[in-house]
Amino acid sequence: MCNPLLSKHVFLLVLCIAVWNLPIISARNQATLASDPPLTTVHINNNLPIALEYFTIHCQTNTEDLGVHEIACDTAYEWSFRFGGVTLLTCGINFRRYPQGRLEDVFGVFDMYVADRDKSRCPTNCIWNVTEGGVYGYRDYNVGDSDISLEWPKPPPQMS
Repeated sequence: MCNPLLSKHVFLLVLCIAVWNLPIISARNQATLASDPPLTTVHINNNLPIALEYFTIHCQTNTEDLGVHEIACDTAYEWSFRFGGVTLLTCGINFRRYPQGRLEDVFGVFDMYVADRDKSRCPTNCIWNVTEGGVYGYRDYNVGDSDISLEWPKPPPQMS
Protein backbone atom coordinates (compact mmCIF):
# COMPACT_ATOMS: atom_id res chain seq x y z
CA MET A 1 0.00 0.00 0.00
CA CYS A 2 1.17 3.51 -0.80
CA ASN A 3 2.46 5.72 2.02
CA PRO A 4 0.12 8.78 2.18
CA LEU A 5 2.87 11.00 3.58
CA LEU A 6 5.25 10.03 0.75
CA SER A 7 2.51 10.63 -1.86
CA LYS A 8 1.89 14.10 -0.39
CA HIS A 9 5.62 14.95 -0.60
CA VAL A 10 5.90 13.69 -4.18
CA PHE A 11 2.86 15.75 -5.16
CA LEU A 12 4.35 18.88 -3.53
CA LEU A 13 7.69 18.27 -5.27
CA VAL A 14 6.00 17.95 -8.68
CA LEU A 15 3.92 21.05 -7.98
CA CYS A 16 7.05 23.06 -7.02
CA ILE A 17 8.87 21.97 -10.19
CA ALA A 18 5.86 22.93 -12.32
CA VAL A 19 5.51 26.35 -10.69
CA TRP A 20 9.30 26.93 -10.91
CA ASN A 21 9.27 26.23 -14.68
CA LEU A 22 6.10 28.23 -15.40
CA PRO A 23 7.93 31.53 -16.23
CA ILE A 24 10.29 29.64 -18.56
CA ILE A 25 7.41 27.90 -20.36
CA SER A 26 5.42 31.14 -20.54
CA ALA A 27 8.39 33.10 -21.95
CA ARG A 28 8.98 30.38 -24.55
CA ASN A 29 5.30 30.53 -25.64
CA GLN A 30 5.37 34.33 -25.86
CA ALA A 31 8.51 34.21 -28.02
CA THR A 32 6.77 31.74 -30.35
CA LEU A 33 3.63 33.89 -30.54
CA ALA A 34 5.64 37.05 -31.15
CA SER A 35 7.37 35.45 -34.12
CA ASP A 36 4.13 34.12 -35.66
CA PRO A 37 2.61 36.34 -38.35
CA PRO A 38 -0.76 37.88 -37.39
CA LEU A 39 -3.96 36.01 -38.15
CA THR A 40 -5.69 37.37 -41.28
CA THR A 41 -9.39 36.78 -41.92
CA VAL A 42 -11.07 37.29 -45.29
CA HIS A 43 -14.77 38.16 -44.90
CA ILE A 44 -16.98 37.84 -47.99
CA ASN A 45 -20.40 39.32 -47.18
CA ASN A 46 -23.61 38.60 -49.06
CA ASN A 47 -25.12 42.03 -49.68
CA LEU A 48 -27.34 40.89 -52.55
CA PRO A 49 -31.04 41.81 -52.44
CA ILE A 50 -33.01 39.38 -50.29
CA ALA A 51 -35.01 38.22 -53.34
CA LEU A 52 -31.83 36.61 -54.72
CA GLU A 53 -31.53 34.50 -51.51
CA TYR A 54 -27.92 33.29 -51.79
CA PHE A 55 -24.75 33.10 -53.81
CA THR A 56 -22.49 30.12 -54.33
CA ILE A 57 -18.78 30.50 -53.67
CA HIS A 58 -15.86 28.18 -54.42
CA CYS A 59 -12.51 29.32 -53.07
CA GLN A 60 -8.97 28.01 -53.45
CA THR A 61 -5.67 29.16 -51.99
CA ASN A 62 -2.30 28.50 -53.51
CA THR A 63 -2.13 25.47 -51.16
CA GLU A 64 -5.68 24.06 -50.81
CA ASP A 65 -9.22 23.85 -52.19
CA LEU A 66 -11.69 25.26 -49.63
CA GLY A 67 -14.77 23.73 -51.26
CA VAL A 68 -18.14 25.04 -52.43
CA HIS A 69 -20.47 26.93 -50.08
CA GLU A 70 -23.87 28.62 -50.36
CA ILE A 71 -23.95 31.96 -48.57
CA ALA A 72 -27.40 33.24 -47.58
CA CYS A 73 -28.38 36.92 -47.65
CA ASP A 74 -26.93 39.01 -44.84
CA THR A 75 -24.41 36.30 -43.91
CA ALA A 76 -20.75 35.87 -44.79
CA TYR A 77 -18.13 33.34 -45.79
CA GLU A 78 -15.01 33.73 -43.67
CA TRP A 79 -11.63 32.10 -43.85
CA SER A 80 -8.63 32.75 -41.59
CA PHE A 81 -4.94 32.04 -42.08
CA ARG A 82 -1.49 33.17 -41.06
CA PHE A 83 0.53 34.84 -43.78
CA GLY A 84 3.47 32.70 -44.82
CA GLY A 85 2.16 29.74 -46.75
CA VAL A 86 -0.91 31.44 -48.20
CA THR A 87 -0.18 34.12 -50.77
CA LEU A 88 -3.37 33.93 -52.87
CA LEU A 89 -7.09 33.31 -52.26
CA THR A 90 -9.17 33.08 -55.44
CA CYS A 91 -12.94 32.62 -55.38
CA GLY A 92 -15.55 31.90 -58.01
CA ILE A 93 -18.86 33.53 -57.05
CA ASN A 94 -22.16 33.03 -58.82
CA PHE A 95 -25.84 33.74 -58.35
CA ARG A 96 -28.99 33.91 -60.46
CA ARG A 97 -31.08 36.97 -61.10
CA TYR A 98 -34.11 37.67 -63.25
CA PRO A 99 -33.76 41.02 -64.99
CA GLN A 100 -36.89 41.85 -67.00
CA GLY A 101 -38.31 38.41 -66.25
CA ARG A 102 -35.55 36.32 -67.86
CA LEU A 103 -33.02 34.17 -66.04
CA GLU A 104 -29.44 35.40 -65.96
CA ASP A 105 -26.51 33.55 -64.37
CA VAL A 106 -23.95 35.94 -62.93
CA PHE A 107 -20.48 34.50 -62.43
CA GLY A 108 -17.04 35.90 -61.73
CA VAL A 109 -13.67 34.73 -60.47
CA PHE A 110 -11.90 37.17 -58.19
CA ASP A 111 -8.64 37.33 -56.24
CA MET A 112 -9.91 38.00 -52.72
CA TYR A 113 -6.45 37.97 -51.14
CA VAL A 114 -3.17 38.63 -52.93
CA ALA A 115 -0.20 38.88 -50.59
CA ASP A 116 1.60 41.64 -52.50
CA ARG A 117 -1.58 43.74 -52.61
CA ASP A 118 -3.19 42.90 -49.26
CA LYS A 119 -0.58 42.17 -46.59
CA SER A 120 -0.33 45.90 -45.80
CA ARG A 121 -3.79 46.90 -47.12
CA CYS A 122 -5.69 44.59 -44.77
CA PRO A 123 -3.25 42.79 -42.46
CA THR A 124 -5.91 41.37 -40.14
CA ASN A 125 -9.30 41.70 -41.91
CA CYS A 126 -9.97 41.82 -45.64
CA ILE A 127 -13.62 42.66 -46.13
CA TRP A 128 -15.54 42.13 -49.37
CA ASN A 129 -19.18 42.91 -50.11
CA VAL A 130 -20.89 40.97 -52.88
CA THR A 131 -23.63 43.07 -54.52
CA GLU A 132 -25.53 43.02 -57.80
CA GLY A 133 -23.22 45.75 -59.06
CA GLY A 134 -19.98 43.94 -58.28
CA VAL A 135 -17.62 42.91 -55.51
CA TYR A 136 -16.20 45.68 -53.32
CA GLY A 137 -13.13 45.45 -51.07
CA TYR A 138 -12.48 47.40 -47.86
CA ARG A 139 -9.39 47.92 -45.72
CA ASP A 140 -9.58 46.14 -42.37
CA TYR A 141 -12.77 47.33 -40.61
CA ASN A 142 -13.06 50.59 -42.61
CA VAL A 143 -16.30 50.02 -44.51
CA GLY A 144 -16.83 53.67 -45.51
CA ASP A 145 -15.66 53.71 -49.12
CA SER A 146 -14.36 50.65 -50.89
CA ASP A 147 -10.79 50.83 -52.13
CA ILE A 148 -11.18 47.99 -54.66
CA SER A 149 -14.14 47.59 -57.05
CA LEU A 150 -14.51 44.48 -59.18
CA GLU A 151 -17.28 44.31 -61.77
CA TRP A 152 -19.14 41.21 -62.81
CA PRO A 153 -18.09 40.00 -66.26
CA LYS A 154 -20.61 40.93 -68.93
CA PRO A 155 -22.87 38.02 -69.95
CA PRO A 156 -22.48 36.72 -73.49
CA PRO A 157 -24.95 38.20 -76.01
CA GLN A 158 -28.22 36.35 -76.38
CA MET A 159 -28.67 34.41 -79.62
CA SER A 160 -31.83 35.37 -81.54
